[in-house]
Amino acid sequence: MEKTRVENPMDIYHDSVIFITGATGFVGKTLLEKLLWSFPQIKRIYMLIRPKGGVSVKQRFQEFLQNRIFERLRAEHPERLKKIFHFAGNIEDDNFGLSEPDRVRLCDEVNIIFHSAATVRFNECLKVAARVNSQATYNLLELCREMTQLRSFLYVSTAYCNPGRKYVDEEVYPTLPPVEWRQFLTCTKKIPEDYLNQLSVYIKGPHVNTYTFTKSIAEQIVNAYKDVIPIVIVRPSIVTAAYREPYPGWIDNIQAISGIMMEIGKGGISSILGDKDMICDIIPVDFVVNAMIMMINKAKLGSLSICNATSGVTNPITWQHLGELTMKWSRIYPTKRMIMFPNFKYRRSASQHELAVWMLHFVPALLMDLRTLLLSQKKRMVTPIARKFRQACLAGSFFSLNEWIFKNKSRYYFKEQIENGTFPMLYWNLEDLDYDEYVRRHMIGINKYLHRENFTVDSNKLMVTKVYWVWIFLHLCFYMLLIYVIF
Repeated sequence: MEKTRVENPMDIYHDSVIFITGATGFVGKTLLEKLLWSFPQIKRIYMLIRPKGGVSVKQRFQEFLQNRIFERLRAEHPERLKKIFHFAGNIEDDNFGLSEPDRVRLCDEVNIIFHSAATVRFNECLKVAARVNSQATYNLLELCREMTQLRSFLYVSTAYCNPGRKYVDEEVYPTLPPVEWRQFLTCTKKIPEDYLNQLSVYIKGPHVNTYTFTKSIAEQIVNAYKDVIPIVIVRPSIVTAAYREPYPGWIDNIQAISGIMMEIGKGGISSILGDKDMICDIIPVDFVVNAMIMMINKAKLGSLSICNATSGVTNPITWQHLGELTMKWSRIYPTKRMIMFPNFKYRRSASQHELAVWMLHFVPALLMDLRTLLLSQKKRMVTPIARKFRQACLAGSFFSLNEWIFKNKSRYYFKEQIENGTFPMLYWNLEDLDYDEYVRRHMIGINKYLHRENFTVDSNKLMVTKVYWVWIFLHLCFYMLLIYVIF
């Protein structure tokens, strides 16, 4: 197909029509807001919305426009929200469930694609993960063949799609174990779901979950189209709350480590299976979005540019340091939902971790639920929540027990693009990121955007003091009981 070329890279977003998949997700939503805020020259942005929970597509779109992330746009540039258009469809369906008029419109108008739609659940069954993360990527790339105005295609992968490699450079590696992506897509369509899920144990190789495995397959698919479509890949590590934009501490989901930090702040986690001295490679969502916006300029036919959007090489932080800062700021800015005093420890031994979870996690949760039942209080039961986050911690233990070195030469390109005036409204100063201040913002963001609490610094101090002394009392009781049993 004939490609429209942009002579001046500074003009790539001028009068452009953009299609974002996964726009209702955390990264996609933050990207959409940033594009509207910093690039008023954009003509139009398309997004895909499916009906969900009995709510129509139209209603979901109207609710989406009222999301808190658009507060500054509504206050200062409300007219820019009119640039958002939606298509009714589903990333899992053939042709994305698009009507023929919508499909034609998409193919005739779109200049830039950000493909961020994915299922990020670690325990997703292989058939679903393959359909969303791999098959949908193939379907979209095939659709791109009909897009006569397409300039750039950006695929959002993950830094962990090569878990069998200690050092990960900005290049596509062969899938381990060797899997031919065409045969894989054929098999996931034809093999029954139950049998395929049983086979997944044998074909994932070093991948401990279906998420990283199917994202690795998707990279192979993207690489196969580099001579057909101008493509780039961005690989974020563990995406966390915003550092600066759209608002410090902005977060709207409990996926990955943000949910663990939230539960630590509530006192719901007493032990984490992990190595405290390993590097925890986290990346604020606004840095990921800025990388995506700048990488669009690198899309060229015949080559595949990749960015490892990671912090471990530039500004590393250990799991221990992150845990200490999380406990520090959750005690200074306590949530009203605190159930125990925020305190936990990393343990490398699985048996020690399990013992700690039962003694310090489930037993207190059971006692609290018993108290709730006896007093007939209308509160959420704690034990099911404790069980849920125990599973989340176990699913993420592979990442907290291992360490990777993600090479990031793209940071020099970002610095050049910002300093030469191509993207003066963006930033990539990861080396200046102060983790103490960042975690402070993150914990405030959890209280504000996830717990939806309005508070001052001293608003919950009395409560956290009470919880602290209850925590001390319970520990004294436990040690007295232990002494009594031993002697």
